[in-house]
Amino acid sequence: MDSLRLFINGFLIGIANIIPGMSGGTLALVLGIYERLIGALRRIGLSTVKKLLGGATFKKNALEEAQAELRRIDFGFLALLGSGAIAALLLTSKLIVYLLNDHHDATYGFFSGLILISILIPVRMLKAFRWKELLVLLIAVTLILSLSVGTGAKQLDRVAYKSGMETTLDSEVSERVPGAPTYWELLLFFGSGALAISAMILPGISGSFLMLALGVYFPLLTAINTILEGIPALLKGIFEQPMLGSLLTISVTAAGCLFGLLAFTRLLNYLLERYRNLTISFLIGLMVGSLYGLWPFREFAMVDGERIDTAHILPQLDMNLLITMAAFLVGCGVIYSFTRLEN
Repeated sequence: MDSLRLFINGFLIGIANIIPGMSGGTLALVLGIYERLIGALRRIGLSTVKKLLGGATFKKNALEEAQAELRRIDFGFLALLGSGAIAALLLTSKLIVYLLNDHHDATYGFFSGLILISILIPVRMLKAFRWKELLVLLIAVTLILSLSVGTGAKQLDRVAYKSGMETTLDSEVSERVPGAPTYWELLLFFGSGALAISAMILPGISGSFLMLALGVYFPLLTAINTILEGIPALLKGIFEQPMLGSLLTISVTAAGCLFGLLAFTRLLNYLLERYRNLTISFLIGLMVGSLYGLWPFREFAMVDGERIDTAHILPQLDMNLLITMAAFLVGCGVIYSFTRLEN
C-alpha cells in the first residue's frame, strides 16, 4: 500500500509539473513528502553516477557499492515517485497536444490565466524591490521577448520550408532532416531541461512554466506524442522518420534534466541563499515576458496537418473570444485555489 501511495503521489506531482503555473514542489509539500524528496535528490552526485556505472561491470564489490549507493539516495522512493510522474506525462501529453491543435486560443487563454496569477507567488517571496531587482527583472523580460520574436521568425521559415517555397534558410536548416531539431534547438532543450528540473523541486516555482517561457513546452509534448503514436509501427519493424527527431529531442531534454539534478539544483540553491531577491526577480521577469508568447490570438498556417503560428493579431468580438476569456478566468481560478490549498 505504501508503494501504491507513493506512485499516486508521483502521479499527482507529475500532473502539477505538466500544468504551467502549478508547482510540483508545492504539491510535494502539501502531500507531506517534500523534505524526503529534497533530501534524496541532494544526495545524488557524481559519485552516484560513478558507483552505478561501476555496478554495470557486474563485479561483486562494484555491485555491492552500487546497491549501497541506491539505498543511500533512497532510490526506491524516487523510483516510485518518478514512475508516477512519467505515467502522468504519458497520459496527458496527447490531451494537451489535441487541445493545442483543435482548441488553440482557449488553451493559450487558460495557460495565460495560470501564469498571470502565478506571478503573485514569487512576488510574495520578495523581501525588497529596489533598482537592482528591477534591472534583473527587465533583463529577464527582454530575454524572453527576444526568444519569442526569434521563434516567430523561425515559424515563418518553417511554413516556407514545408511548403516548398524559396526561403532564406541557412544551410544548417535546409540540409537537415525534415522534422529534426537544429543544434540551437537541441541546446535550448538541454538548458530548458536543466532549468526546469531545478525549478520543479522549488515550492511556488513551476518547471513547466519555464519550459513554456523558453518555447520548448509544446514541442516537447509533441515529441512525446509522436513517439507514442509511432510505437505500433515500431513493433512491426517500421521506423518512421518523425520519430528520429522526437527521440533526439526527448533524449537531449532528459540529459539536461540529469545535468540539472547533478549540478544546476546546487547552483540554484546557492543563488537563492546568496542572492535571493535578485534570483526571484529574474524568475518574475521570465513569467511576465512569457505572457507575450502566450497571447492566444494568432495568424497561422496549416502545413501537413500541423498548425504553425506566425503572428499575433487582435481578437474579434465573437464566440471564440468569449470562450478564450472563460478559459483564462478558469486558469486564474485554478492557481488561486491551489495557493489557498498551499496556505
